Amino acid sequence: MTLVDQFRDPTLAVLVNLVADRPKIASIVADYDIEPSEVENLPDSAFAWQEKRAFPIHSKEHTILSQVYRDNTPGVPPHVDACLKEAREMYEVPEELFTREKRAAAPLDPDDYLLPSLMRLPVRTAGQVKTAEATLLADFTKLSLVHRAEACKRLVDKAAAFGERLDPLMHKLAGFTVTSTRTLTDWLDARAGAAEGPYRDAFEKLAATTRQLPPEIHNRADQIKLAEVIGELDQKAGLVRHYDKRLPDAMQTVFNTEKIAGYGVDLNGRFVTASQLAAYPSTFYGDILGDDLIREASDARGGIDPQKLAMILGTLPRDMKGLLASHMR
Repeated sequence: MTLVDQFRDPTLAVLVNLVADRPKIASIVADYDIEPSEVENLPDSAFAWQEKRAFPIHSKEHTILSQVYRDNTPGVPPHVDACLKEAREMYEVPEELFTREKRAAAPLDPDDYLLPSLMRLPVRTAGQVKTAEATLLADFTKLSLVHRAEACKRLVDKAAAFGERLDPLMHKLAGFTVTSTRTLTDWLDARAGAAEGPYRDAFEKLAATTRQLPPEIHNRADQIKLAEVIGELDQKAGLVRHYDKRLPDAMQTVFNTEKIAGYGVDLNGRFVTASQLAAYPSTFYGDILGDDLIREASDARGGIDPQKLAMILGTLPRDMKGLLASHMR
């Protein structure tokens, strides 16, 4: 964890959060004037953690602030706490000043979950990305195809937001890989050979249809629908018992390559990749959806960040998604 104190928090953004539930401190520090350049002229003895020149204690005000920042810092050596305690006693800082107020638990936010409708698999932090990934990799066969695709897609989005890497299988389960129609047809033929009666015929007809398709399928909405059809037939034909033994499940049958189709967004059934989003100028999105969206999706250089844009577009109401999709080539 990065060491932060009042001289390493130039906008005091961290401090604001640290005193949110300690109104007595919040009212006191509101009048403090922190001068970052002051740190250069202070001797080592002015800091509780001299080795790191952290947590200044050369005044009552700084001692209070240092204690607040220290409370949020793990791994602090005992001698630092002893020095801070001595400073608090010297300046007669009352201990009750640091008491936290009990706050009502925040209402659950469905967006924090990979399955919002069920309020399952929470992902609010980078650490929870890996926890949720491990859970999904171990138990994805227990989820319906719709829930599996939703949970894994949302995990891919969350991982991108937190800068976390995922197992390549997760992109398959999320429906972000390209479908090889040749591989798909081979697995449909295998199902036809294993099924009996009308289900054999159904798989043979489906295989005949996929032979007429282009070599690859990239449209996520079409891929998901195809996986649902195969999954339903597998259930009725009794082939689910062969999953992970003789047959891949329906989702992996369709999303059957390692080739990422591209991060993007589903616009009412039309999957648009990040590269396709990036092909349009910012004025295109501004004219249709407004300049506020452009500011939210901008990168450090003032251009459009395709991944940010995809995440924002994914939250738009259905009518606005439809409007945008209608203007895309």
